[in-house]
Amino acid sequence: MYSCILILKTPLQISCLINFFIEFTQILIQMKYIFFSIIASFIVLTAIGTKVSAITPRWISSTQTEPWKELPTSKVDSFGTNVLKLDVYTTYQTMDGFGGCFNDLGWQALLSQNEQQQQAVLKLLFDPTEANFTLCRAPIGANDFSLSAYFLSESPNDYKMELFSIERDKHELIPYIKAAMKFQPKLGVWGVPWSPPAWMKTNGHYKGGRMKQDKQTLSAYALYFSKYVQAYRSEGVNIYAIMPQNEPIYNDNIYPQCKWSGEELNIFLRDYLFPRLKKDKVKVEVWLGTIVSKSMAEFTEPVLNDTVTNQGLTGIGYQWGGQDLMLATHEKYPNKKIAQTETECNDGKNTWVQGMTTFRKIIEDTKHFSSSYFFWNMILNESGRSTWNWAQNSLITIDRKTDKVICNPEYYAMKHFSGAVMPGAKRIAVSTGVFKNVVGFLNPSGSKVLIFQNEATQTVSTELLIGSSCIKLDVPANSMNTVVF
Repeated sequence: MYSCILILKTPLQISCLINFFIEFTQILIQMKYIFFSIIASFIVLTAIGTKVSAITPRWISSTQTEPWKELPTSKVDSFGTNVLKLDVYTTYQTMDGFGGCFNDLGWQALLSQNEQQQQAVLKLLFDPTEANFTLCRAPIGANDFSLSAYFLSESPNDYKMELFSIERDKHELIPYIKAAMKFQPKLGVWGVPWSPPAWMKTNGHYKGGRMKQDKQTLSAYALYFSKYVQAYRSEGVNIYAIMPQNEPIYNDNIYPQCKWSGEELNIFLRDYLFPRLKKDKVKVEVWLGTIVSKSMAEFTEPVLNDTVTNQGLTGIGYQWGGQDLMLATHEKYPNKKIAQTETECNDGKNTWVQGMTTFRKIIEDTKHFSSSYFFWNMILNESGRSTWNWAQNSLITIDRKTDKVICNPEYYAMKHFSGAVMPGAKRIAVSTGVFKNVVGFLNPSGSKVLIFQNEATQTVSTELLIGSSCIKLDVPANSMNTVVF
């Protein structure tokens, strides 16, 4: 006779043990070993009764004056009508991750600091114990926060991409990505161009214009994407997805842009990009994006209604006004993933009100079936200004004059999600009680996450039901909140 004593110290250890016995019990039942299944069930119930009930939820709350503060919870014997309750049996989309965009100006801001400070900033964003960003975005060529306008194929009529090069990126973007990977080795990156090479456009310039639609140009552009994926992967960067064009509705701004129609994007994807990737044996997710149009008839339907293109696409990336289409897109195309690809950039003031708005929108977008969520600039210097001279918000500001690192309100808005909701988590149903902005998740480990916002100007008390236990929360005014149990 052998005996074994297990000492369980963490919720993850307890959850893993319970999950093991549940699966073991199911196998025994299937094999008709009823007696042994009863014994296993008793072990499960005992573990749940003696261990899980002892777990105290961890509650993190952020206010303007006290961001990321752990608050106490108190157990109560009964609850009223203002109750929050998670329903783990009603599940929705699987979450892929959270992150931001790698931009030249972020890297330059980071380089203004010494090595120790650089590592501290990157840890805030990518370390699993901090914001835990696991997915990120990168421009293919220049965007509006690059140091200058450039492309990966600068030579006119280079249809065979013989002069294709990522040499410039090896000095700016790729070192930034590699520095982040020290904290997140399996970091996934997706790429999107703001503009094709100028010689592929109707106006021959990085600003404005439209994509040429002749076969030779479209074939060359498909090869451009294939070479991009292969070149970055050869540098050790995990490019997991590509999108054909950032905001294809626009071509009237002063930074890199290019206009496409939905029909043109469909032809490029179906007849050029998919065949090219197949020929080159490049396996990478292809998404439609990034879409800002509020009309499904403009881009979403012309592409997804084509059965051939539909089959090749993993999902749709929406940002800005396009976010209004998320729920309708899921209802019409439930087999396609949805990503929120860029938060509103705001004006560089990085206010608490802006942080609360972003927090609310993350709740809204995940409830509308977004499986990933991306902030825009992760790091900027104290000016917050782009190469084209306008200011926008960032998660972290580095003041070059004082060497001070500032975590802005939107950093905490993102961390409340990314630090608690793990890749592979399922969004689950939740009763809202007095709060209208509430969302819940079930992590792969079995831990449950409740995220909610108190927009009131006063403290609001609520109860949280966890199984048969009831926890009271006195929620601070104007706060972001995450409860993990």
